[in-house]
Amino acid sequence: MSAAIREGHVTSAELVVAAIRSIEAWQPLTNAASDVWPEEALAAAHALPAQAVGPLHGVPVLVKDLFDVAGHDTTGCCEAFRGNLATADAFVVTRLREAGAIIVGKTNMHELAASGTNHISSCGPTRNPWAPDRLTGGSSGGSAAAVATRSVPFALGTDTAGSIRVPSSFCGTVGLKPTHGRIPMAGAMPLSPSLGCIGPMAATVEDVALGYAVLTNQHQSIPAVQQNLRGVRIGLVHDGYFSRMIHPAIRGALGHVADVLAAAGATLVESHLPNMDGALHTWGDIAWPEFAVSYPDLDLHRVGREIVGHYRYGQHLSATDQALAHQHAARIQAEFATALGDADALLLPATAYPAPRFVDEEIVLGDGEALNVFRGGPVWFTCPIDIALLPALSFPAGFDTAGLPLGVQLVGRFADEWTLLRIGLEFQARTTHHLRTPQLSPSRPTRQERNATH
Repeated sequence: MSAAIREGHVTSAELVVAAIRSIEAWQPLTNAASDVWPEEALAAAHALPAQAVGPLHGVPVLVKDLFDVAGHDTTGCCEAFRGNLATADAFVVTRLREAGAIIVGKTNMHELAASGTNHISSCGPTRNPWAPDRLTGGSSGGSAAAVATRSVPFALGTDTAGSIRVPSSFCGTVGLKPTHGRIPMAGAMPLSPSLGCIGPMAATVEDVALGYAVLTNQHQSIPAVQQNLRGVRIGLVHDGYFSRMIHPAIRGALGHVADVLAAAGATLVESHLPNMDGALHTWGDIAWPEFAVSYPDLDLHRVGREIVGHYRYGQHLSATDQALAHQHAARIQAEFATALGDADALLLPATAYPAPRFVDEEIVLGDGEALNVFRGGPVWFTCPIDIALLPALSFPAGFDTAGLPLGVQLVGRFADEWTLLRIGLEFQARTTHHLRTPQLSPSRPTRQERNATH
């Protein structure tokens, strides 16, 4: 898009109009946007100088509704923050504007980023563009849905337990969770400051790499993504936490990705990740106390019951329990460091199953195993990586028999996002999964589908 603008084939204003029309056309089905600003976005597009100001010159983008955008409310899709007007842009919004991007609006999200489903929001639930009776995953579900439909080529998300990678997996998009602390969180509503990260979401690894370069000012690293995979070692985990509780379709996708990467010249090695059991509980014992501290004056009468439960849990968790959680976190970090001593990246499931329906309480995975959809199931395989503070890239790896996207993730060493992007780009160069898109239905969701989301 940016190249087409620079070469005079299209104007930024034309792309902005197309993006807004697409968002509006999909909105009755997906409810991906929480707010759209047509007049403001068009004015920004018309005000762009003729000469490109950056690598996203004139490109329409969306940002999750927990980032400050000057002149607009920052609510985290929570009624308690209605009227919370931002007076300045978040750090990452400033970076996007400096690169020439046009912010056309904000995306829907799970209330205060407190779940991996996106079914609870003051704007109503988001629905999966591949099947509106299914979840997008969360909490960056609106961003994933908007990218999946190609309404915008790029959106911002955050990841504290999997909130970029889960919706990317369920919606068939690419999402990067950077190393913790890699991108400043200034101007973003926090969930758990010691775990949360900001990251780019797009349809392709190449666009995610460009977005990551913009957010971190690492444009010089982009050429490294084009290198081949000779000498790259990819760890496969066949025992323990990351080998159980996996839907057969996801297991098949992992095998497919391994085969493609091996054919591309990567070396597959055996890796082990013990001491992961209980990761979700450990995550909660770290995150919920931080959540309560982050919002000391939260009006619990204006949030959902789920938020009240998390908040009260965090308020009353003992110092001893919190210390035990941090000890387990240190063991998880050490296990990942050991595994990545013998591998440049680990290939792991991003989600345990494809996108579930709103009416699914749990997903049966075989061998008598099942995960609860609304009690940690979506983030089962993502939260340990947030605890480890490591970068991870989720990308589409195929489709199941119902036509739903299947996602996997690559986990890398501390501050080594570019190796993950390099591997992901090589996979996409040899496959076409990322090129498939959901098709807009001419009708709105049925009454049954709408009822199922509430």
